[in-house]
Amino acid sequence: MVTISLQSLITIPHLKLQKPNEVWCTDVTIFRSLNGVKHYIHILMDQFSKMVLGYQIEKHSSGKTIRHLLQNAYLKHKPKLTLFLTDGGSENINTYVSSVIYASSGNLKHKIAQRDVRFSNSMIEAFNKVLKYQFLYPIPINSRTKLETVLNHVIETYNLQRPQLTLNGNTPFEVYNGSPIDFSTYSDKFKAQIQYRIAQKRNISCKICL
Repeated sequence: MVTISLQSLITIPHLKLQKPNEVWCTDVTIFRSLNGVKHYIHILMDQFSKMVLGYQIEKHSSGKTIRHLLQNAYLKHKPKLTLFLTDGGSENINTYVSSVIYASSGNLKHKIAQRDVRFSNSMIEAFNKVLKYQFLYPIPINSRTKLETVLNHVIETYNLQRPQLTLNGNTPFEVYNGSPIDFSTYSDKFKAQIQYRIAQKRNISCKICL
């Protein structure tokens, strides 16, 4: 199987990936808590595995925060030739982010969705909708402290315990770390899959980038 180069990625209309760390994407989504305060949730995700590599809550969209998430993920995972895909927001296009891209010595390539490349940043945008409508809105969250507590639990559950059909029944953690499970080996019911993963991951220490 031939690995897709970054040059080919910028010319094809649909993004096709073969392994983790080929493309990282980031986005900022706004969540309004019950006390009327807006919280800006910054997310960094691996596009192939859908693994959330980092997240942080701020009072506004922040280029420094995007830099922090990208730099932490880069130092932790040490990817080679990774496309960093963002929209054209000022939180993504600034000297803070550029400094990380430059320091990577070519291992990170920053591209703007639907400007530098034909495809969009829709995958992480879809994740943000799921995050808010399926996980956050159903819970009465009235402060940043409550939001942080809930978000920590949600991201851990999403990464480690929640199997996805688009990942052949595996979790983002399993796919990102190259240890996918044969879905047919276990029960085809997601509740059974979740219980299995909870038991398997109790002894795993997975530190999410903050």
